[in-house]
Amino acid sequence: MFRQNLRVDTFKHQLAALVGVSLLMAVYPFGRQINLTTPWGKNPPVERVTVPLDERHSSIHNAQPLKLAPNEPPSTCSRIPTRFQGQTIHGVQLPGYQKAIALTFDDGPWPNNTSTVLGILQQHHVKATFFVLGSNVAQYPHLLQQIATAGHAVGNHSWSHGYQDHSFELALTEIQQTTDIVEKYTGRKTVLFRPPGGFLDNGLVAQASIQKMVTVLWTIDDTYEGSVDLAVQNVIQNATSGGIVLMHDGGGNRDLMIEALPFVISELKKQDYQLVTIPQLLSLTETRVRSEDTINCKPHDHLN
Repeated sequence: MFRQNLRVDTFKHQLAALVGVSLLMAVYPFGRQINLTTPWGKNPPVERVTVPLDERHSSIHNAQPLKLAPNEPPSTCSRIPTRFQGQTIHGVQLPGYQKAIALTFDDGPWPNNTSTVLGILQQHHVKATFFVLGSNVAQYPHLLQQIATAGHAVGNHSWSHGYQDHSFELALTEIQQTTDIVEKYTGRKTVLFRPPGGFLDNGLVAQASIQKMVTVLWTIDDTYEGSVDLAVQNVIQNATSGGIVLMHDGGGNRDLMIEALPFVISELKKQDYQLVTIPQLLSLTETRVRSEDTINCKPHDHLN
């Protein structure tokens, strides 16, 4: 009887061990994937807002992947001229008769900020370009879809906004996962990339170039502190045709920029600037493209 009980106890222990190993094997790939997309090293502190899990789950549930019709040809609004593929630009040189500038927003999508910016842009009939973080899209895909549905262009800003040096594999993961999730929720594969912090030599830009993406920097940086008047003055005084304005809708407190945005738009329009997306701006460098062709685009034509 003792031996029989011993055999039973031994079998129970073996079964428990087998179950434990199976659970570890199931969890391990997910932990490994997270490690690949987590930045190494120390980054500057970024203010983040904690969002309840039920809100995140609700946003993910409400956002459905989008698919476009097969073989849909690119329009003037989303097509990138071949000569820019794999290149890094700060701004572009436009023909003398063109006067255009591009507003761009980084670090979103983010609750409250992104929706507020979209409302201002809609009120002023302006299209812009949003360089999104893949990790934020994963939390708030419905906000990305709001950006895309409104007719704005979408660019890749990496998955986790890391500044440190990236191995080939990590750089590939950071860019490819973001490209994939943008395509999942917009139906478009973006070919625009903006490196976090503007760093050009940490492996991300090299990977973007391999993938023939356009690395987009800027000619004007938004003001993080001071007054609304100074923020507006910073943009207006440095505005040039073919320029690119860097602004933010995520990554911290952006109240100053958001408050200044309507005045920035109004002042630029007073100076006869056309406010365009990055794909539109690049298209305007081709002399055969008329400015009115890049302005009168249907919303989904902007989903880059």
